[in-house]
Amino acid sequence: MISGLTALNPVILIPVYNGRDSILRLIQEIKSVADYPIMIIDDGSTDGTGSGDFESVTYLRHDKNRGKGAALKTGLSQAEARGFDHAITLDADGQHDPGKISNFIAGAESHPRALVVGMRDLVNNSMPFHRKLSNHITSLVLSLRTSLRVRDSQVGYRSYPLNDSRLWDSIEDGFQFESAVFFNAAKLKIPLVWQPIPVIYGSEESHMNLFMDTLRFIRTFMRSFKC
Repeated sequence: MISGLTALNPVILIPVYNGRDSILRLIQEIKSVADYPIMIIDDGSTDGTGSGDFESVTYLRHDKNRGKGAALKTGLSQAEARGFDHAITLDADGQHDPGKISNFIAGAESHPRALVVGMRDLVNNSMPFHRKLSNHITSLVLSLRTSLRVRDSQVGYRSYPLNDSRLWDSIEDGFQFESAVFFNAAKLKIPLVWQPIPVIYGSEESHMNLFMDTLRFIRTFMRSFKC
């Protein structure tokens, strides 16, 4: 089990919306491999998820569903306010292997100012074709716009440095928040470090809508010119 031997003071941050069973499984998996504080941001779940489900875990809740980005912003701001220096973010649906947390910690130790981002094999995996195509296109667009090499624009497994809140200061509240972070990283000259992670698909229903989220990404891209 990896523990607090690191010089960092990290927190594991997980946004969740209507995923009670999967988040409880994930917490147990994390505790079996890592001994770091865990913070859950419940984005207004209506499936019975509540504070009573979580033991030895910080539980914060939005009174209504505001979006994944809003949950991440709440969590990152709270993590900074509580004195943590890095936040390791995972999705609640089981698609991120907790066994890789140590790799993100190591990446943050080697590059304390960097945004460490998970990188999936977008060619040789079982990801649906439309998801691969969408990711390739958005990654290319973000790379051209930011002059950073964005290799996987849509992955939520990351290590955020918490020394500058401008990194997560964004108008975006939905899935587009994680793309908007790259614009902020470019402006703040925060380097990107890419961490290979496996592709895992669970049985939980995705809250993404390909058509609507594509339109929202275009809106996010256009907004970047006004900043």
